[in-house]
Amino acid sequence: MKGTIFKRTLPSGRLTWGYSIDLGKDQNGKRIRPQKIGFARKGDAETELRHKLNEKDAGEVVKPDPSTFVEFMAEWFREHAEQKCTLKTVERYRQLAAYIYPHIGAVRLQELSTLMLQRVFNKLKESGGHDRKTKKPRPLAAKTVRHIAGLVHTALATAIEWGLLKSNPCITKNLPKAPKHEAVALDPAQLAWFTEAARSAGLYEFLMVAGGTGCRRGELLALTWPDVDIYGRQLWISKSLEQTRAGLRVKPTKTEKPRPVPLPPSTAEILKGLKAEQEHRKQLFGFDYKSDLNLVFCAADGDYLKPDTITAKACLIAKKAGMKDTSIHTLRHSYGSQLLSAGVPLPTVSKILGHANVYTTANVYSHALAKDEATAADKWEATVHDAIERERRNAKIS
Repeated sequence: MKGTIFKRTLPSGRLTWGYSIDLGKDQNGKRIRPQKIGFARKGDAETELRHKLNEKDAGEVVKPDPSTFVEFMAEWFREHAEQKCTLKTVERYRQLAAYIYPHIGAVRLQELSTLMLQRVFNKLKESGGHDRKTKKPRPLAAKTVRHIAGLVHTALATAIEWGLLKSNPCITKNLPKAPKHEAVALDPAQLAWFTEAARSAGLYEFLMVAGGTGCRRGELLALTWPDVDIYGRQLWISKSLEQTRAGLRVKPTKTEKPRPVPLPPSTAEILKGLKAEQEHRKQLFGFDYKSDLNLVFCAADGDYLKPDTITAKACLIAKKAGMKDTSIHTLRHSYGSQLLSAGVPLPTVSKILGHANVYTTANVYSHALAKDEATAADKWEATVHDAIERERRNAKIS
């Protein structure tokens, strides 16, 4: 690492000496060169520089606080997001941050204002996107704008914790409203149609297990045979397969505790058949089969399947079958809706699905609960009111 000595003439006419140290480049490729001036003699600056370079070689030099928004975000990603979030989440955050850098990246952190940010969010809503064919600006989805604002708000809240700001200029209450789309829930006939259409693509077993357990895509792709008790009709979810630009990785679930999921008899039979089919494949591939992974859902040679590829195949199958807005996650949503409509208690459904709490489940499946609420009055009539009338008739008779 290098340092430089320089001299500078102050407005008063006095000659002063200083030094700068090269600390490399930031996330955007800009050189980081902290400097100090005010030395009366060149030798004093050289002595101080030598001392700082020795500290730097020993790893004791700390980078100066970021001044601009883009410098702060680089620090936030390095010291906060990458320490606490998954790689997939960090990737998404970086995509969102890229929308706002051209507008306020060069602005000093302390100069950010609520009005400035509001103007940026409004502009993003009007023309923040780009048409893939024409490359011309287009409106950015309100949901994306809200996510961008949420990221900025969260990052600037960290700036307050670090003592870089006194208050958060990002206020998210005046953002464009995102339209609410009720998730699709398949009925039994639609589920049968979807899964049958998947046979030719080799996804039948995967979709049937997804539909019969409500497990997430990544959870099933990371599932190993020791996690499955076919005869006890139960599987244990403790990990998930994640796909990022860096590749595939198996990560623990958010709770980091194994989650038991009951297996319907038909789903257990499907897994039994899948197990037998894999044993046959092992013999065909011999030593080339990746037996060490011991995956339930895998490629022909036993290796991991890519989550994004599975999702793309499922969406294509649904499209060819004429099923709009249907995906792998639709099966999870259908499973939860079907259990609630069948009268399974909300806490039980929440536990099986692996939600953080019952409030999350109630919010996601409010449509299913609303249908049950519509019949609540009739159920009350058939139980409580009829019992009251019987008691009244018995009282008159006696």
